[in-house]
Amino acid sequence: MANTESIPTVGLALQGGGAHTAFTWGVLDRLLDEVANGKLFIRAISGTSGGALNGAACAYGLNESVPEAKRALERLWRLVGASSYWHPFYNWPTEWLNSPYRWNVDLNPFVIAQGMLQQISSPYAMPWSSNPIGPIMEKVIPDFGLINRPNKRGPELYIAATNVDLTALRIFGPAEITAKALMASTCLPTLFKAIEIDGEYYWDGGYMANPALNPLVDRVDDILSVLIDPLVVKHGPPTLPRQIVNRINELSFGASWVTEVRQIELINQLCAENTLVHNGKTYTPKRFHVIRAEHLMEEIGAASKDTPCIELFLALRKAGWAAADAWVQESLPSVGKTSTFNLDALVKNRLEGTPSAIGSVREAEDKSRSTSPGR
Repeated sequence: MANTESIPTVGLALQGGGAHTAFTWGVLDRLLDEVANGKLFIRAISGTSGGALNGAACAYGLNESVPEAKRALERLWRLVGASSYWHPFYNWPTEWLNSPYRWNVDLNPFVIAQGMLQQISSPYAMPWSSNPIGPIMEKVIPDFGLINRPNKRGPELYIAATNVDLTALRIFGPAEITAKALMASTCLPTLFKAIEIDGEYYWDGGYMANPALNPLVDRVDDILSVLIDPLVVKHGPPTLPRQIVNRINELSFGASWVTEVRQIELINQLCAENTLVHNGKTYTPKRFHVIRAEHLMEEIGAASKDTPCIELFLALRKAGWAAADAWVQESLPSVGKTSTFNLDALVKNRLEGTPSAIGSVREAEDKSRSTSPGR
Protein backbone atom coordinates (compact mmCIF):
# COMPACT_ATOMS: atom_id res chain seq x y z
CA MET A 1 0.00 0.00 0.00
CA ALA A 2 1.25 3.50 -0.86
CA ASN A 3 2.43 5.86 1.80
CA THR A 4 -0.68 7.92 2.58
CA GLU A 5 1.43 10.82 3.82
CA SER A 6 2.19 11.72 0.19
CA ILE A 7 -1.43 11.41 -1.00
CA PRO A 8 -3.89 14.33 -0.92
CA THR A 9 -5.92 13.73 2.23
CA VAL A 10 -9.42 14.90 3.14
CA GLY A 11 -12.04 14.57 5.81
CA LEU A 12 -15.53 14.15 4.40
CA ALA A 13 -18.47 16.08 5.87
CA LEU A 14 -21.67 14.46 4.63
CA GLN A 15 -24.97 16.27 5.04
CA GLY A 16 -28.30 14.59 5.64
CA GLY A 17 -31.35 15.07 3.45
CA GLY A 18 -33.50 11.95 3.26
CA ALA A 19 -33.77 10.37 -0.19
CA HIS A 20 -31.68 13.20 -1.63
CA THR A 21 -28.57 11.82 0.05
CA ALA A 22 -28.44 9.25 -2.75
CA PHE A 23 -26.64 12.16 -4.45
CA THR A 24 -23.80 11.51 -1.97
CA TRP A 25 -23.76 7.86 -3.04
CA GLY A 26 -22.73 9.06 -6.50
CA VAL A 27 -20.20 11.51 -5.07
CA LEU A 28 -18.54 8.79 -3.00
CA ASP A 29 -18.61 6.36 -5.90
CA ARG A 30 -16.55 8.82 -7.97
CA LEU A 31 -14.19 9.78 -5.15
CA LEU A 32 -13.51 6.11 -4.46
CA ASP A 33 -12.08 5.83 -7.97
CA GLU A 34 -9.43 8.36 -6.93
CA VAL A 35 -8.80 6.41 -3.73
CA ALA A 36 -8.30 3.24 -5.78
CA ASN A 37 -5.82 5.06 -8.02
CA GLY A 38 -3.80 6.32 -5.04
CA LYS A 39 -4.71 9.96 -5.74
CA LEU A 40 -6.89 10.58 -2.66
CA PHE A 41 -6.97 9.37 0.92
CA ILE A 42 -10.05 9.68 3.16
CA ARG A 43 -8.83 9.96 6.74
CA ALA A 44 -12.14 10.64 8.50
CA ILE A 45 -15.86 10.95 7.77
CA SER A 46 -18.45 12.95 9.68
CA GLY A 47 -22.06 12.35 8.68
CA THR A 48 -25.58 13.18 9.76
CA SER A 49 -28.79 11.31 8.97
CA GLY A 50 -28.55 10.02 5.38
CA GLY A 51 -24.98 11.29 5.35
CA ALA A 52 -24.27 9.06 8.34
CA LEU A 53 -25.61 6.01 6.47
CA ASN A 54 -23.45 6.80 3.44
CA GLY A 55 -20.44 7.40 5.68
CA ALA A 56 -20.96 4.16 7.59
CA ALA A 57 -21.26 2.05 4.42
CA CYS A 58 -18.21 3.71 2.88
CA ALA A 59 -16.08 3.45 6.03
CA TYR A 60 -17.02 -0.19 6.52
CA GLY A 61 -16.10 -1.12 2.97
CA LEU A 62 -12.84 0.82 2.90
CA ASN A 63 -11.51 -1.30 5.76
CA GLU A 64 -11.43 -4.11 3.21
CA SER A 65 -11.12 -2.52 -0.24
CA VAL A 66 -12.48 0.15 -2.55
CA PRO A 67 -14.66 -2.37 -4.42
CA GLU A 68 -16.19 -3.46 -1.12
CA ALA A 69 -16.94 0.17 -0.25
CA LYS A 70 -18.72 0.57 -3.58
CA ARG A 71 -20.66 -2.66 -3.01
CA ALA A 72 -21.69 -1.58 0.51
CA LEU A 73 -23.01 1.75 -0.78
CA GLU A 74 -25.02 0.09 -3.54
CA ARG A 75 -26.35 -2.50 -1.10
CA LEU A 76 -27.49 0.30 1.22
CA TRP A 77 -29.50 2.17 -1.38
CA ARG A 78 -31.02 -0.90 -2.99
CA LEU A 79 -32.18 -2.12 0.42
CA VAL A 80 -33.66 1.30 1.23
CA GLY A 81 -35.40 1.31 -2.15
CA ALA A 82 -36.74 -2.20 -1.62
CA SER A 83 -38.23 -1.20 1.76
CA SER A 84 -40.16 1.73 0.27
CA TYR A 85 -43.72 1.74 -1.03
CA TRP A 86 -43.03 4.67 -3.38
CA HIS A 87 -43.12 4.13 -7.15
CA PRO A 88 -42.33 6.64 -9.93
CA PHE A 89 -45.96 6.29 -11.06
CA TYR A 90 -46.93 8.19 -7.91
CA ASN A 91 -45.02 11.21 -9.21
CA TRP A 92 -48.17 12.38 -10.98
CA PRO A 93 -48.49 14.83 -12.66
CA THR A 94 -44.76 15.20 -13.45
CA GLU A 95 -43.75 11.57 -14.09
CA TRP A 96 -43.83 12.00 -17.88
CA LEU A 97 -41.29 14.85 -17.92
CA ASN A 98 -37.82 14.08 -19.25
CA SER A 99 -36.02 16.29 -16.74
CA PRO A 100 -35.05 16.30 -13.06
CA TYR A 101 -38.34 18.09 -12.40
CA ARG A 102 -40.11 14.76 -12.93
CA TRP A 103 -39.11 13.94 -9.34
CA ASN A 104 -40.66 17.10 -7.92
CA VAL A 105 -43.68 16.16 -5.78
CA ASP A 106 -44.08 19.46 -3.93
CA LEU A 107 -47.60 19.80 -5.38
CA ASN A 108 -48.47 16.11 -5.44
CA PRO A 109 -51.85 15.64 -3.68
CA PHE A 110 -50.75 12.41 -2.01
CA VAL A 111 -47.57 14.00 -0.63
CA ILE A 112 -49.50 17.05 0.59
CA ALA A 113 -51.97 14.77 2.39
CA GLN A 114 -49.05 12.80 3.84
CA GLY A 115 -47.52 16.01 5.21
CA MET A 116 -50.83 17.07 6.74
CA LEU A 117 -51.23 13.67 8.36
CA GLN A 118 -47.81 13.98 9.98
CA GLN A 119 -48.99 17.18 11.69
CA ILE A 120 -51.93 15.47 13.40
CA SER A 121 -50.52 11.99 13.99
CA SER A 122 -47.69 10.58 16.08
CA PRO A 123 -45.44 7.53 15.68
CA TYR A 124 -46.33 6.76 19.30
CA ALA A 125 -49.96 6.30 18.25
CA MET A 126 -48.99 3.80 15.56
CA PRO A 127 -47.53 0.73 17.31
CA TRP A 128 -47.54 -1.17 14.01
CA SER A 129 -44.99 1.19 12.46
CA SER A 130 -41.30 0.34 12.68
CA ASN A 131 -37.97 1.96 11.90
CA PRO A 132 -36.33 0.07 9.00
CA ILE A 133 -32.89 1.68 9.33
CA GLY A 134 -31.52 -0.67 12.00
CA PRO A 135 -32.24 -3.92 10.12
CA ILE A 136 -31.01 -2.41 6.85
CA MET A 137 -27.70 -1.28 8.33
CA GLU A 138 -27.14 -4.65 9.99
CA LYS A 139 -27.34 -6.19 6.51
CA VAL A 140 -25.05 -3.54 5.00
CA ILE A 141 -22.56 -3.77 7.90
CA PRO A 142 -22.49 -7.31 9.28
CA ASP A 143 -19.43 -6.47 11.44
CA PHE A 144 -19.50 -3.06 13.15
CA GLY A 145 -16.11 -3.88 14.65
CA LEU A 146 -14.50 -2.92 11.34
CA ILE A 147 -15.89 0.61 11.75
CA ASN A 148 -15.13 0.94 15.44
CA ARG A 149 -11.56 -0.33 15.03
CA PRO A 150 -10.57 0.97 11.60
CA ASN A 151 -7.36 -0.23 9.99
CA LYS A 152 -4.98 1.94 8.00
CA ARG A 153 -7.26 1.83 4.95
CA GLY A 154 -10.46 2.68 6.80
CA PRO A 155 -11.40 6.22 7.90
CA GLU A 156 -12.55 7.15 11.38
CA LEU A 157 -16.32 7.65 11.43
CA TYR A 158 -18.32 10.21 13.40
CA ILE A 159 -22.10 10.51 13.29
CA ALA A 160 -24.32 13.18 14.83
CA ALA A 161 -27.61 12.88 16.69
CA THR A 162 -29.71 15.38 18.67
CA ASN A 163 -30.47 14.81 22.35
CA VAL A 164 -34.21 15.50 22.56
CA ASP A 165 -34.35 16.49 26.24
CA LEU A 166 -31.18 18.56 26.46
CA THR A 167 -31.08 20.35 23.08
CA ALA A 168 -27.58 18.94 22.84
CA LEU A 169 -25.40 17.47 20.12
CA ARG A 170 -24.28 13.86 20.54
CA ILE A 171 -21.42 12.66 18.38
CA PHE A 172 -20.92 8.91 18.16
CA GLY A 173 -17.30 8.18 17.32
CA PRO A 174 -15.01 5.17 17.06
CA ALA A 175 -16.03 2.35 19.46
CA GLU A 176 -19.59 3.79 19.60
CA ILE A 177 -20.93 3.16 16.10
CA THR A 178 -23.86 0.74 16.11
CA ALA A 179 -27.01 0.20 14.09
CA LYS A 180 -28.89 1.91 16.91
CA ALA A 181 -26.63 4.97 16.74
CA LEU A 182 -27.36 5.21 13.01
CA MET A 183 -31.07 4.95 13.78
CA ALA A 184 -30.65 7.86 16.19
CA SER A 185 -28.89 10.01 13.59
CA THR A 186 -31.69 9.42 11.07
CA CYS A 187 -34.67 9.58 13.44
CA LEU A 188 -37.25 11.99 12.01
CA PRO A 189 -39.61 12.65 14.93
CA THR A 190 -42.75 12.79 12.78
CA LEU A 191 -42.04 9.29 11.44
CA PHE A 192 -40.23 7.38 14.17
CA LYS A 193 -40.12 7.14 17.94
CA ALA A 194 -37.06 8.69 19.59
CA ILE A 195 -34.14 6.28 19.85
CA GLU A 196 -33.03 5.47 23.39
CA ILE A 197 -29.31 4.90 23.98
CA ASP A 198 -27.92 4.66 27.53
CA GLY A 199 -31.03 6.27 28.99
CA GLU A 200 -30.97 9.29 26.64
CA TYR A 201 -33.34 9.93 23.73
CA TYR A 202 -32.25 11.07 20.27
CA TRP A 203 -33.68 12.55 17.09
CA ASP A 204 -32.13 13.34 13.73
CA GLY A 205 -28.69 14.93 14.07
CA GLY A 206 -29.47 17.62 11.50
CA TYR A 207 -31.22 19.73 14.12
CA MET A 208 -27.87 20.42 15.82
CA ALA A 209 -25.18 19.65 13.23
CA ASN A 210 -25.56 18.90 9.54
CA PRO A 211 -22.96 17.47 9.81
CA ALA A 212 -20.61 18.01 12.78
CA LEU A 213 -17.32 19.51 11.57
CA ASN A 214 -15.39 19.65 14.85
CA PRO A 215 -14.32 15.97 14.70
CA LEU A 216 -12.67 16.66 11.35
CA VAL A 217 -10.80 19.76 12.53
CA ASP A 218 -8.60 17.68 14.82
CA ARG A 219 -7.77 15.15 12.12
CA VAL A 220 -7.37 16.84 8.74
CA ASP A 221 -6.46 20.17 7.21
CA ASP A 222 -8.69 19.73 4.15
CA ILE A 223 -12.44 19.35 4.71
CA LEU A 224 -14.66 18.34 1.79
CA SER A 225 -18.36 18.95 2.40
CA VAL A 226 -21.03 17.25 0.33
CA LEU A 227 -24.06 19.53 0.62
CA ILE A 228 -27.63 18.40 0.01
CA ASP A 229 -29.87 21.31 1.02
CA PRO A 230 -29.39 24.30 -1.32
CA LEU A 231 -27.79 27.34 0.25
CA VAL A 232 -29.31 29.48 -2.49
CA VAL A 233 -32.49 29.16 -4.56
CA LYS A 234 -33.22 31.13 -7.71
CA HIS A 235 -37.01 30.95 -7.90
CA GLY A 236 -37.69 33.44 -5.11
CA PRO A 237 -39.58 32.83 -1.87
CA PRO A 238 -42.05 29.93 -1.94
CA THR A 239 -45.73 30.85 -1.87
CA LEU A 240 -47.51 27.52 -1.36
CA PRO A 241 -47.87 26.04 2.17
CA ARG A 242 -45.93 22.81 1.56
CA GLN A 243 -43.11 24.62 -0.23
CA ILE A 244 -42.88 27.19 2.58
CA VAL A 245 -42.49 24.40 5.16
CA ASN A 246 -39.90 22.69 2.97
CA ARG A 247 -37.78 25.83 2.64
CA ILE A 248 -38.02 26.46 6.40
CA ASN A 249 -36.55 23.00 6.96
CA GLU A 250 -33.80 23.60 4.38
CA LEU A 251 -32.85 26.87 6.05
CA SER A 252 -32.81 25.26 9.50
CA PHE A 253 -30.63 22.34 8.45
CA GLY A 254 -28.29 24.54 6.39
CA ALA A 255 -27.84 27.16 9.11
CA SER A 256 -25.91 24.83 11.41
CA TRP A 257 -23.38 24.10 8.65
CA VAL A 258 -22.90 27.80 7.83
CA THR A 259 -22.43 28.67 11.51
CA GLU A 260 -19.94 25.88 12.16
CA VAL A 261 -17.90 26.70 9.05
CA ARG A 262 -17.77 30.31 10.21
CA GLN A 263 -16.38 29.20 13.59
CA ILE A 264 -13.65 27.21 11.88
CA GLU A 265 -12.86 30.20 9.68
CA LEU A 266 -12.24 32.18 12.87
CA ILE A 267 -9.69 29.53 13.82
CA ASN A 268 -8.00 30.20 10.48
CA GLN A 269 -7.88 33.92 11.26
CA LEU A 270 -6.29 33.27 14.65
CA CYS A 271 -3.77 30.96 13.03
CA ALA A 272 -2.89 33.68 10.52
CA GLU A 273 -2.29 36.16 13.32
CA ASN A 274 -0.35 33.79 15.52
CA THR A 275 0.03 30.10 16.25
CA LEU A 276 -3.14 28.88 17.92
CA VAL A 277 -2.63 26.46 20.80
CA HIS A 278 -5.52 25.06 22.84
CA ASN A 279 -5.19 22.37 25.52
CA GLY A 280 -1.69 21.63 24.34
CA LYS A 281 -2.72 21.13 20.70
CA THR A 282 -1.39 23.33 17.93
CA TYR A 283 -4.02 24.14 15.31
CA THR A 284 -3.23 24.62 11.66
CA PRO A 285 -5.31 26.53 9.08
CA LYS A 286 -8.13 24.54 7.48
CA ARG A 287 -8.86 24.40 3.77
CA PHE A 288 -12.45 24.00 2.57
CA HIS A 289 -13.91 22.29 -0.46
CA VAL A 290 -17.56 21.73 -1.39
CA ILE A 291 -19.48 19.51 -3.78
CA ARG A 292 -23.10 20.55 -4.32
CA ALA A 293 -25.80 20.73 -6.99
CA GLU A 294 -27.98 23.72 -6.11
CA HIS A 295 -29.97 23.83 -9.35
CA LEU A 296 -30.76 20.12 -9.30
CA MET A 297 -31.92 20.16 -5.67
CA GLU A 298 -34.16 23.14 -6.32
CA GLU A 299 -35.66 21.46 -9.38
CA ILE A 300 -36.53 18.20 -7.66
CA GLY A 301 -38.01 20.01 -4.66
CA ALA A 302 -37.65 19.28 -0.97
CA ALA A 303 -40.74 17.08 -0.66
CA SER A 304 -39.10 14.31 -2.68
CA LYS A 305 -36.79 13.70 0.29
CA ASP A 306 -39.69 11.65 1.69
CA THR A 307 -40.49 9.71 -1.49
CA PRO A 308 -37.70 7.16 -1.77
CA CYS A 309 -37.53 4.78 -4.72
CA ILE A 310 -34.63 3.14 -6.48
CA GLU A 311 -35.28 5.04 -9.72
CA LEU A 312 -34.83 8.37 -7.90
CA PHE A 313 -31.76 7.02 -6.12
CA LEU A 314 -30.13 6.02 -9.39
CA ALA A 315 -30.86 9.42 -10.95
CA LEU A 316 -29.32 11.17 -7.95
CA ARG A 317 -26.36 8.81 -7.98
CA LYS A 318 -25.68 9.77 -11.60
CA ALA A 319 -25.90 13.47 -10.73
CA GLY A 320 -23.61 13.03 -7.72
CA TRP A 321 -21.05 11.15 -9.79
CA ALA A 322 -21.01 13.97 -12.38
CA ALA A 323 -20.67 16.68 -9.70
CA ALA A 324 -17.82 14.81 -8.04
CA ASP A 325 -16.12 14.21 -11.38
CA ALA A 326 -16.19 17.96 -12.06
CA TRP A 327 -14.72 18.58 -8.59
CA VAL A 328 -11.98 16.02 -9.17
CA GLN A 329 -10.97 17.64 -12.44
CA GLU A 330 -11.06 21.22 -11.13
CA SER A 331 -10.30 21.06 -7.42
CA LEU A 332 -8.53 17.85 -6.41
CA PRO A 333 -5.14 19.29 -7.46
CA SER A 334 -5.70 22.07 -4.87
CA VAL A 335 -6.13 19.67 -1.91
CA GLY A 336 -3.27 20.20 0.49
CA LYS A 337 -2.54 23.61 -1.02
CA THR A 338 -5.51 25.99 -0.93
CA SER A 339 -9.27 26.19 -0.37
CA THR A 340 -11.52 25.90 -3.40
CA PHE A 341 -14.55 27.28 -1.53
CA ASN A 342 -14.55 31.02 -0.87
CA LEU A 343 -15.15 31.25 2.88
CA ASP A 344 -15.23 35.04 3.00
CA ALA A 345 -17.74 35.46 0.19
CA LEU A 346 -19.88 32.38 0.76
CA VAL A 347 -19.85 31.95 4.55
CA LYS A 348 -18.61 35.03 6.42
CA ASN A 349 -20.85 37.41 4.46
CA ARG A 350 -23.89 35.21 5.09
CA LEU A 351 -23.64 36.00 8.80
CA GLU A 352 -22.54 39.65 8.69
CA GLY A 353 -26.05 41.03 8.34
CA THR A 354 -25.38 44.13 6.23
CA PRO A 355 -26.87 45.03 2.82
CA SER A 356 -23.42 45.06 1.25
CA ALA A 357 -22.70 41.58 2.65
CA ILE A 358 -25.95 40.23 1.19
CA GLY A 359 -25.03 41.74 -2.16
CA SER A 360 -21.60 40.13 -1.98
CA VAL A 361 -23.14 36.72 -1.26
CA ARG A 362 -25.46 36.99 -4.25
CA GLU A 363 -22.61 38.10 -6.52
CA ALA A 364 -20.37 35.27 -5.32
CA GLU A 365 -23.11 32.65 -5.72
CA ASP A 366 -23.93 33.85 -9.22
CA LYS A 367 -20.26 33.64 -10.15
CA SER A 368 -19.93 30.20 -8.59
CA ARG A 369 -23.03 28.96 -10.39
CA SER A 370 -21.76 30.19 -13.76
CA THR A 371 -18.30 28.63 -13.42
CA SER A 372 -19.06 25.33 -11.66
CA PRO A 373 -20.35 22.36 -13.70
CA GLY A 374 -23.27 20.54 -12.09
CA ARG A 375 -24.46 23.53 -10.10
